[in-house]
Amino acid sequence: MNDQAAAMVEIEIRDRTAELAGLFAFDEVEKDRFRAAASRSPMQRLYGGQVIAQALSAAQRTVRDGRLAHSCHAYFVRPGHPDLPIDLAVTRDSDGRSFSARRANAVQGDRLILSLSASFQDSESGPEHQFEAPDVPGPEGLQPQSELLGALGTRLPPRHHAFWLRDTGFDFRSVESFVTFSPEPMPARRHFWFRLRNRIGDDPAEHQRLFAYASDLYLLHAGLLPLGVSWAEPSLQDASLDHSIWFHDRFRIDEWLLYALDSPRAGHARTLARGQIFTRDGRLVVSVAQEGLIRLPPDFAG
Repeated sequence: MNDQAAAMVEIEIRDRTAELAGLFAFDEVEKDRFRAAASRSPMQRLYGGQVIAQALSAAQRTVRDGRLAHSCHAYFVRPGHPDLPIDLAVTRDSDGRSFSARRANAVQGDRLILSLSASFQDSESGPEHQFEAPDVPGPEGLQPQSELLGALGTRLPPRHHAFWLRDTGFDFRSVESFVTFSPEPMPARRHFWFRLRNRIGDDPAEHQRLFAYASDLYLLHAGLLPLGVSWAEPSLQDASLDHSIWFHDRFRIDEWLLYALDSPRAGHARTLARGQIFTRDGRLVVSVAQEGLIRLPPDFAG
């Protein structure tokens, strides 16, 4: 890549990071009531990670400085529309000496699209233990997902184009071969390295909400692996149903993180996926769980 091309890439990265930051540039309508502008994306429905991140951001605004989220739990109630603004209403359930509890509803028009509860805690010390980080290759030398997905081109069903071919602002890299079409059944485990491509500031709350944005990608894929079903299967109807995040420690979203995914169960047109997020030095900093819809026609043969 020559200097001019590299400079253009750098500008595109900065622009996309600015677009992500713009998702949280809310208008404060009244106390604890915020409005996020319409996304105006070509997708048929809002990306779930965006709404989780915006609801978490709204809740963060009502908590005193230094009291960070340690968990949040969201239910996706209805699909959101990218051409409509989102109204975010926060309820202050409690403010104690160490913890604060909040609820945030995301509404478009008169339709609730997501309900989130979050708990915040002042920093405290205490005894520690954690799982060991998986022993997998580092991100260097792994193909960026953007290149892999871009190379699929017209092989992707049209309904996937706007979602999977867009620029998320994140660099994801799959440790294992990325499953695309007509897979054989395989164990429900996958590993991805990821990071925000552009450097941002040091506010840990910003790193949390941008993690929430990225955390909704690839989770349900782990639950499809044992079934021999591709995420690109045209007849697959999939959607996130709920999403939970536990923040164990501070991290930087603009430095490499390892997303270790597994799925303990699928059935009744649903699958449960879990994720553990490790820093490069092996600290377990976040855990995630999500149940999702994976509906297939009765005659699906794999």
